[in-house]
Amino acid sequence: MEVDSEALGHGTVQETDICVIGAGPAGLVVARALAERGRDVVVLESGARVPEPTTQALNDGDVIGDAYAGLRETRCRGLGGTSSLWNTPIDNTLGAKYAPLSPVDFEHRPEVEHSGWPITFGQLAPWYARAQEICGIGPFEYDGSAWGRCLPASGPAGSSLLTRIYQFGSRAALVDPLVAALARATHARLCPRATLVRLEVDASGRRVTGAVVSSPGGSTWTVRAKHYVVAAGAIENARLLFLATDAGLRVASPWLGRGFMEHPRDSALTLRPHSRDFHRTAAFYDQHRAADGTMIVGRFAVCDEAIRDGVLPNASATLLARARPVVRRVRAAAHRVGALGLVDRWAPSGGHGWSRHAAPERVFDGFTILLNLEQTPSPENRIVLGSRRDALGLPLPELHWRWHGADHARLTRLRGVVARELAELGRIDIATDAIPDPNAHHHAGTTRMHADSAHGVVDADCRVHGVDNVFVAGASVFPTAGFVNPALTIVALAERLADHLSVV
Repeated sequence: MEVDSEALGHGTVQETDICVIGAGPAGLVVARALAERGRDVVVLESGARVPEPTTQALNDGDVIGDAYAGLRETRCRGLGGTSSLWNTPIDNTLGAKYAPLSPVDFEHRPEVEHSGWPITFGQLAPWYARAQEICGIGPFEYDGSAWGRCLPASGPAGSSLLTRIYQFGSRAALVDPLVAALARATHARLCPRATLVRLEVDASGRRVTGAVVSSPGGSTWTVRAKHYVVAAGAIENARLLFLATDAGLRVASPWLGRGFMEHPRDSALTLRPHSRDFHRTAAFYDQHRAADGTMIVGRFAVCDEAIRDGVLPNASATLLARARPVVRRVRAAAHRVGALGLVDRWAPSGGHGWSRHAAPERVFDGFTILLNLEQTPSPENRIVLGSRRDALGLPLPELHWRWHGADHARLTRLRGVVARELAELGRIDIATDAIPDPNAHHHAGTTRMHADSAHGVVDADCRVHGVDNVFVAGASVFPTAGFVNPALTIVALAERLADHLSVV
């Protein structure tokens, strides 16, 4: 059921089996799965059903290092969490691209420091299949040949690139059923507008004994649970655990807050096709409905063999149509007079949808080859507690982040490989001085998973090293993040964690 946090009196104590902190996809999935298994769950969410300015201000923080959009702009508090910022168009709504991590992402790569997961792709595969259902998308199949007419494997896909797909799913398809299930569940209490301000810790430093919550009206109340799941996003997860260590929690790892990763996006490559028929023959690489109704797009993926030696990053290339200059001028003029909707059909801006235009070769003069790529984990890229404080008196987070030279060297090599292997499609231009855009809003890595506490914050079961009853959910546990949107892996790991917690 949904609980009005304002109605809970000052000093009230809520008792439960498991307290989940955060109602983004990770927290919602964990909580619903536990409630369905008969475990009593309390879910604390700082935000409401729709974003509220005063609550969003709690996401403030500072960035030190390279240019980055900021901590408030890249996060959202509320039911569904940062899925509220998803911006991929799907029919008449917004959602995200889905794909799993690659098997190589789970492996230790000698040339990539701090790589390797304590679980394998095969161990996570059953949970990925379950995640497909939860996200409301198609089957757990991402090989391009299983979905339609790809460009020939012996042609532009070459030896280092393979055709894979993304599946598209709406935010509503994921979030709405989870929220509805918790709102009606007899074993769950969903508490929006309930901001965690403190974790109480016992004298040993090994157990959390209570979660102290602040409501908008100023009252505070406490949740006492057997186990706690911190599921508030990679920045907030680290911040909350840092605050808990100040209260005596003995997190037995030097990696807390370290290893922050994003998914940079590179637009340095431009394809100008040789064939005027390219928009028809390559339609698989445009967003479209597959035979079973799943919305997909074909993409070029770097094969695992080309990644293992550390020379190339894991990455994926998609084709985004570029409108001709005259089309851009027409759109700019229409925008100035408020008539953009009148020209959208025959003068689209580009991106996806190019294969469905009646005369695409007249509207588009080429394609941006968008590279989504991994950032390797570095202890210097980290979250710390800053000197500024939020409205509740708590230290705000501070992100130290840089795009390191080793990662850029891998990107430079990747550009060359992609340009060479797609060259038979057309002329490839490379803007060699371009730098990638880091603002995918895919925060990861600050409570990384490792069997050894010297190299990670949580173990293979996502339990915090050195602590008996605190677990972490979300992309913060990723040791490496691959190139792909983290949502599918977040959901798979959340289901796996719920399965573990259901029997402890």
